[in-house]
Amino acid sequence: MNNPFYEFDSLNNATRFDFLSIGKKEIHKAVIYSQTADPQIFFLSLANVLQDDSLDFVTISNNGDLKVVMATVVQTLMTFLDVYPTAMIAFTGNTPSRSRLYNILIGQELGQASASFKLFGIKGDHIESFAPDRCYDSFLVMLKNVNIE
Repeated sequence: MNNPFYEFDSLNNATRFDFLSIGKKEIHKAVIYSQTADPQIFFLSLANVLQDDSLDFVTISNNGDLKVVMATVVQTLMTFLDVYPTAMIAFTGNTPSRSRLYNILIGQELGQASASFKLFGIKGDHIESFAPDRCYDSFLVMLKNVNIE
């Protein structure tokens, strides 16, 4: 959480954040927080912004700046939660290997993150407090003071 991150622009009432990934090439990226059927739960998505301003949620960029991109996503999460402090944020990788990568990255940052956030791992229909030695399909994060109902 103390890693370098890219500057970003907050758009759409802090539900979209745009930034420029600068690795092997420059890639315009967006972090989107979409409200689900439950008004307290938002789904986090990371996308490439194409030249026509459409969003590409599928392409894996491999731009060489993964840690900076992930640190930027965490910064947008903190900004989002400043505006929506009772929100719960769900996310998953768009492939099983991407979900495993998120699992590893969360495990590496768990000590710092647990000071501010509650982190949960989801496997099938089972939700539990995040454990670094477990493999999850998706994840849920919220501020420490938010309770799951």
